[in-house]
Amino acid sequence: MAYHEERRMFPYTAEQMFELVADVESYPEFLPLWHEARTRPVSNRDSWDIYRTSQIIQLGPIRRRFSTETRMWRPKTIEINSSDTFFKLFSIEWDFEPLPNNHCRVEFRLRCEAGSRLMKPVFELVLTESAQTTMHAFQKRARMLYAGQV
Repeated sequence: MAYHEERRMFPYTAEQMFELVADVESYPEFLPLWHEARTRPVSNRDSWDIYRTSQIIQLGPIRRRFSTETRMWRPKTIEINSSDTFFKLFSIEWDFEPLPNNHCRVEFRLRCEAGSRLMKPVFELVLTESAQTTMHAFQKRARMLYAGQV
């Protein structure tokens, strides 16, 4: 099983980082594995939202479409899960903690296991390497989007 956990402080508000992570349809612009992402709202309440995402990722030579369900509790937590047969397990959790001076701490946790034994070694290697660069990709994207706003 691929597992990665990381915490990082950002010079942006928790709300800014929450919105950046919640904007899944922009992932193909800055996350290496993502080629397409389309969201469809399922439920919207004052304190939480649920949407489904159809996305395409490329793991080495393999391109695969899968779907996820995202639950968001603004601006604190985002949970992403998939019951797609491509995965035996797919879970991503993001937590956003406000800090003084319009900064925040972001925590990212990924747990993922391939549904196919044949794909498992390659899938988990590529996904673990990708997870290790995820926070850096979001940091770079935040710098591009929020430069001069904080």
